[in-house]
Amino acid sequence: MFYSLIGFLAIILISLLIAFPSYKKQMKEASERIKSESRLLKTRFGTMEYAMRGKGKPVLLIHGAGGGFDQGLWLGQICLDGDYQLIAPSKFGYLNSDIPKEYSAKLQAEQYRILLDSLGIKRVIVIAVSSGGPSAMQFAYDFPERVEKLILMSAVSMPPNANDKAPFFIKIIQTIQKSDFAYWIFTKVFKPQILGLMGIPADNYKKFTAPQKQLANEMLDLMHPMSLRHEGTVTDGLIIKDFVIPDKIDVPTLIIHSKNDGLVSYSHAEFTHQHIKGSKLILYKNGGHGGISELEDARKQIDTFLSD
Repeated sequence: MFYSLIGFLAIILISLLIAFPSYKKQMKEASERIKSESRLLKTRFGTMEYAMRGKGKPVLLIHGAGGGFDQGLWLGQICLDGDYQLIAPSKFGYLNSDIPKEYSAKLQAEQYRILLDSLGIKRVIVIAVSSGGPSAMQFAYDFPERVEKLILMSAVSMPPNANDKAPFFIKIIQTIQKSDFAYWIFTKVFKPQILGLMGIPADNYKKFTAPQKQLANEMLDLMHPMSLRHEGTVTDGLIIKDFVIPDKIDVPTLIIHSKNDGLVSYSHAEFTHQHIKGSKLILYKNGGHGGISELEDARKQIDTFLSD
């Protein structure tokens, strides 16, 4: 029994040693990718990181937990058809953005305004995913003259509730986030499980087409190096805990969510729909968090909404 255990542990160790060069290679590529597009702006909240891509009507892209400006750019890429100027900030604590001593959805929204002022951009379309919801809604409330239209995808709109991912599993996610290597191993060996923790049910993932699985892989890979996103995710959680959706948001709003979202329950979408007068709600039966399997139709819905 003892020798069997030693043999098993030896196999694991050898496997990890063989995998390590691939891990280092992917971390280097991820760091170079971030560095190539990262821009830094000094604000009264400290350093704010952001990136820009493309030309056309400006779109402010607000990423979710575990993200950063790179997730924002990817969000614009997969959601939009046509020519747009993508503007993607890293929220408080993500990648190279500082965490101020005081933080809230309101202060994060103020930092978006500072960014747009620095760029000389008066009005934007806003697209937010997951934990990007609170600061996006706050921005639309505080600066309605700056927002042409608001799109919320799988977005948080209230403090965690019983229908969301249980706190125990959130703690697991945040623990994995602390180690780049642990997260990398999970994405390679336990992909359905890590996607399940991120709100995509295993039975939904099994039905993904090859292109949809590729999108899921891209989403996971974009989060490397994960340790640089851990403090931001924790800060997001504290902001969400104290967030109260503003009473009156007057900008045209599209809400997209899935009933089987395993991370942010669809009760958030229904709550948002009730609180934003005139908003349009598109609720899919499947799709999980982020709605990858429904993305083709969601793109059409977004294109129609932006064309009206």
